[in-house]
Amino acid sequence: MATIHDVAEQAGVSIKTVSRVLNDAGSVSEKTRQRIEHAMQLLDFAPSAAAQMLRGRPTDLVAVIAEKLTTTPDSSEIIKGIQSVCESLGKMLIIGETGGQASVANRLVADMRTRRVEAIIFATSFHREVTLNEMLGRTPAVLANCFEAAPRFAQVVPDDEGGGYAAAQAVLQAGHRRIAFLQLIEDMVATRLRLRGFRRAMQEHGVQPDEAWLLHGATPADDEFAQLKATIERLFASADCPSAILCGNDKMAMRVIFILQRRGLRVPEDVSVVGFDDFRLISEALDPGLTTVGLPYREIGELAARQALGGAQQPGVLRVPCRAIMRGTVMGPAAAARGAR
Repeated sequence: MATIHDVAEQAGVSIKTVSRVLNDAGSVSEKTRQRIEHAMQLLDFAPSAAAQMLRGRPTDLVAVIAEKLTTTPDSSEIIKGIQSVCESLGKMLIIGETGGQASVANRLVADMRTRRVEAIIFATSFHREVTLNEMLGRTPAVLANCFEAAPRFAQVVPDDEGGGYAAAQAVLQAGHRRIAFLQLIEDMVATRLRLRGFRRAMQEHGVQPDEAWLLHGATPADDEFAQLKATIERLFASADCPSAILCGNDKMAMRVIFILQRRGLRVPEDVSVVGFDDFRLISEALDPGLTTVGLPYREIGELAARQALGGAQQPGVLRVPCRAIMRGTVMGPAAAARGAR
C-alpha cells in the first residue's frame, strides 16, 4: 500500500505539505493541493484512521463487540438497528465477534481503540448480566441487550417483565382463566422477569395461577426441548387441563402446537398458544400465524447506537417495550365452544 512518503515523492513536495492537505490546513496553495490529490489517486492512497484523528478529526467509525450475536438469526436484528443509525449519521460500523470468550473481547476492545472508534457498543444474543473488565479509557460505551449490576454506562434492554404481562393479557382478555406458562431455562434473567409480569396480569384479572401449570419448557441440555412432550402430557393427564399455554419462545410454541395436534387437539379451537420473540421464520410461517410477543431487537440496536453517538451517555437502564402481536393462535374459550357445536 502507498504511504504518505510515496505521495510526497510522486507530487514533488515535502511530507509536511502532504500532511497539511490531509488535515485540511489552509496554508497550501490550490495548485499544490491539486498536484497532491492527483498523486493520491495515481497511487490509490488512503489515509489511515490515525492520520484522520490529527487535529481532532473524527474517524466516523463505530464498533460493536458482539457475543454470539452474528450467528443468532433473530437477535442479529440488533446489528441491523445499529447499522441503520450509523448509515443515517454517515458512520461506518465495525463488528467484532467474541464467541463468548473474555480474552477475545479484551483483544477486540484494544484493537478498536487503536482504530480510534468514536464509540463501542457491547451486544449479546440474549438478555443477561455482564461484567466488563476491558480498558475503555474515554471511549464512549453502551450496552445492548445486556446490563451490569452496578451500571457504569447506558444499557438498553428489553422490558421482559412487560413482555410477560403482555403475553398473559393476550389470553386473559380473550376470556381464558385456565392458563399454563411453559418458561425458559430457570436461571435466565428473562425467565424471572416474564414470570413476574405474568403474575401481575393474573392478579389484575383476579385469577389465581395454578402453580402446577407454571413449568419450565426448556432445559440447559443440548436438546433444550427434550422434556417438552412429557410436560404437555402432564398438563393434559386429566380433564382439568389448561385452555391456553404461554411459551418461553416461538421455537417452543411451534413444538407445543405440533405435540397438541398429535394428541388430536386443535389450535386455537381447543387450546390457545402464545409464543415469545416474534421470530418471523416461525411466527409468520405457521398456519394459523402464531400470536406472540415481539422482542424489540431492532429498536434496542437503534436506541443503543443513538445513545452511543449522542454525546451524553448517562449510566442507567433503558427498557424497550415488548408488545403482543395478535395472529391466529388465540381464541376465546366461549368462541371455541360455539365453533365446536
